[in-house]
Amino acid sequence: MTNEQVAARLEQIADLLKVEEENVFRIRSYERAAEAIRGLGADLRDIRHAEGGLRSISGVGEGIANVIAEYLNTGEMTYLSELSARYPEGFLELLKIPGLGPKRAGLLYRELGIGSVDELEEACIRERVRAVPGMGAKSEQKLLEAICKYWEGRGRALLGEMLPKAEGMVEWLRALPEVRYAACAGSARRGKETVGDLDLLVTSDDPAAVCRAFATSGILVEVELAGETKVSGMIAGGRQVDLRVVEPRSWGAALVYFTGSQQHNIRLRERAQARGLRVNEYGVYRDPGEGQPLGEPIAGETEESLYAALELAWIPPELREDRGEIAAAAEGRLPELIELAHICADLHLHSEYSDGKLTIEEHARAARELGYTHIGITEHSPALHIAGGIGAEDIRQQREEIDALNERYRADGMQFTVLLGQEANILGDGSLDADDEVLSLVDYMIGAIHSGMSGDADTITGRVVTAIRSGKIDMLSHPTGRILLNRDPYGLHIAEVIEAAVEHDVALEINASPDRLDLSDVHARLAVERGAKLTINTDAHRLRDFAFMRYGILTARRGWVGAEAVVNTWPLERLRGWLRSRR
Repeated sequence: MTNEQVAARLEQIADLLKVEEENVFRIRSYERAAEAIRGLGADLRDIRHAEGGLRSISGVGEGIANVIAEYLNTGEMTYLSELSARYPEGFLELLKIPGLGPKRAGLLYRELGIGSVDELEEACIRERVRAVPGMGAKSEQKLLEAICKYWEGRGRALLGEMLPKAEGMVEWLRALPEVRYAACAGSARRGKETVGDLDLLVTSDDPAAVCRAFATSGILVEVELAGETKVSGMIAGGRQVDLRVVEPRSWGAALVYFTGSQQHNIRLRERAQARGLRVNEYGVYRDPGEGQPLGEPIAGETEESLYAALELAWIPPELREDRGEIAAAAEGRLPELIELAHICADLHLHSEYSDGKLTIEEHARAARELGYTHIGITEHSPALHIAGGIGAEDIRQQREEIDALNERYRADGMQFTVLLGQEANILGDGSLDADDEVLSLVDYMIGAIHSGMSGDADTITGRVVTAIRSGKIDMLSHPTGRILLNRDPYGLHIAEVIEAAVEHDVALEINASPDRLDLSDVHARLAVERGAKLTINTDAHRLRDFAFMRYGILTARRGWVGAEAVVNTWPLERLRGWLRSRR
């Protein structure tokens, strides 16, 4: 059992307790335990045998420790089973419908007996939901739209969910003595924002042994095919995994082929044919003529050798989407892409002052451990009541706390600085939900839309452009408002927003939260081509969110973004100089 599996089950308990309208403190205890377990740097199975055991984990008391211990020992959580048994088999799936939530799911179950997504959809279509107290026709229509999103999303999952699973399986494969190399391929390797199936690739002199080990490992909850060079099956959660084992001499060719994309591979084949060559998953060959067998491969042991045989520079996986990367590789115009190591700051963080779970100092400590030199704390503004938005009085208190913290860092010789910002709502008329006192207290201002997203594209674009032109915001966060697999971007003429950002020197954010990744890769590329500055931030509310930065970096790389365009790769003094110049 992984830490993630334990945390997911504790969250299911919390959700079912919400359905039953249990004591809020009891619910929160399970949520806190799940959060703490996700943020652990060690395996729960090791922690339980160390000094202090499971009780040493913050937020885990005796009762929850016993629940976890039972699961680690037996694979069962009796308490979760007892709670789940009170509801139909598909009830927990209902909780995945965006905007429904445990309380409303419980209400619909009690009032209408709705215990599955299918039943909810039918009830909405038959207009039964609107009769439930507190719902209405508008709520019913929104639920129908959310259900459509749910069905669309079932075929794909977030990169942030699937890439760690793929990497865990790759790590397991690499530990096998028969394995030389192992990697994930497909859309996960290309860093696409959503992923369907997972593709794993291994090279070995004993492929049958590798396939047997993987098929019987328990990683797959269902094995559909177990051959001598390929294994296919399903992991928990219903996602398909395909493992292929190839000869060492074909490793690079197979990695290119199974990484894709399909269109990229088509362009490579066309280029090979134009040079009297053939390329496939086994290597690059001289074309022997129609109907003649292929000879020995002339390249393919590494990806670099395959691309070189086609007179191309090696192309990073994130760029392999047939968006001009082959011509750029042929002409020496491939960009030097941003890397995670270039990031020295996270400039969009929420603390306990609003809806975050960490203190300012805890944010700073986490950032220092990542090697950052500075961060920015940016709470929501007052209009966002649901997220605990704050005004001038709390901002003054933050200013004092941050100034004192920075003074202590300087006294200790520590090269680290905390900046103060705010993520202020862009209101309906394009004005900012921040008064002059707040603007005078903060080091920078982020603008964002969090409400009124249903307007037409002209109206919303006008709001955003007005905010940019005001000179009051330095950055625009999650510019299109999308929630992947849940909510479409709001109407926005992105080219006009980028043009305004370039004209007024406002940085556009790639929000690295895996369910946002907003700006998208396509929009990020357009932005840097037009000369816009970018910022890549995690929007972290808790410790584990700091790990989201990698997904923002992957999105930026897919958008052909280099480090120079991203303001949180800059040294602190350069960043401060840019911010001062904007005031």
